[in-house]
Amino acid sequence: MVKEDPELRHVQSLFLSLQMACKTISNLVNRAGLVYGVDRSDAFVQEWNKQQQQTELQAGEEERIISNTTATTTSYPNDGRFYSMKRLDQLSTNVLRNALRFTGKVHMVTPTTSRKSEQPAEHQPGVLIASALDSDYVAVLDPMDGSGNADASICTGTVFGIFEAPNSVDNENEENQQRLVESVLQPAKNMRAAGYCLYSSATVLVFTFGNDVMGFTLDPQLNEFVLTHPKLTIPARGNVYSCNEANSEGWSEDFQSYLKALKMGNNRGKTRYAHRYVGSMVGDIHRTLLYGGIFCYPCDTLSHPRGNLQLLYKSAPLAFLVTCAGGRSLDGETGDLLDVTPKRVHQKFPCFMGSPEDVEELESYIMPKKKHGEVK
Repeated sequence: MVKEDPELRHVQSLFLSLQMACKTISNLVNRAGLVYGVDRSDAFVQEWNKQQQQTELQAGEEERIISNTTATTTSYPNDGRFYSMKRLDQLSTNVLRNALRFTGKVHMVTPTTSRKSEQPAEHQPGVLIASALDSDYVAVLDPMDGSGNADASICTGTVFGIFEAPNSVDNENEENQQRLVESVLQPAKNMRAAGYCLYSSATVLVFTFGNDVMGFTLDPQLNEFVLTHPKLTIPARGNVYSCNEANSEGWSEDFQSYLKALKMGNNRGKTRYAHRYVGSMVGDIHRTLLYGGIFCYPCDTLSHPRGNLQLLYKSAPLAFLVTCAGGRSLDGETGDLLDVTPKRVHQKFPCFMGSPEDVEELESYIMPKKKHGEVK
């Protein structure tokens, strides 16, 4: 792919760093369950906090601001799941930052946002935005998706998307940091590359440069990624739907009617669908990509009026990849999710993606007016 498009050489250097980071994160995830065998006494937590503060001093002022609210002993409950989530998220972020330093500058976008509804969870250190020194490419990375699953040995993942920056960023002063943030506020259709790394029973790196989707599995003996899924193509229709049914009371009647048709077999495929929901978007999308079906995270009137997934660094890169694999995506309001331009880094947005026939059928339920050109 790089040989066919020489401009992608600079993207390739970012991928080499991502590959190196994903190997290390995979090892960290595999050891996550050991946290329950660790003594979480006050003395242990105090020592851990001391080590954490030393790490923050080395990382610089920007990361220290992120951790200020969680740097004391009392802010860590004696709960292994919370401790492990925070530990994994921060370690994964540091691993990615260190790997990317080989190819470009890395800036942290702090979790602080003007909208409380978009505030990342306390254990999340934020999204990484990287700009390459030798090119105009910028990358957005979600270091650890689904970290709450790690202790239960359920899949987690890293998500990334790469854009071509409209303006180059060549130093780290405050003005250029803001320009760097603004450079990634683009619709997913502008991405030059995107993908994810799944950490589960196997570690699988799936990505696209905007054409074919390729999947590589980490060989633990060689510690190298081996091509196992060449030219991945999503099935035209599946028999599984994935969504968080705990939010169903706040969903629209149209969307609930669609799900009822799937459950009862009154859909176009005349097949009753099974429900599968991991709670890690990477895991759900990986299954959907291989077996077909549809992934949905709509808005709901009770808890998530604008959905609960960040557009820029979660749903947009994965929607781009699914589309390159022959699938489709929707925003549930005006059309293709790839056309939506994020206004803020942490902006949340409803999303739907999966097999083309499944998404087309969903569209007929939740966006019937669009077909007649009535959507503004």
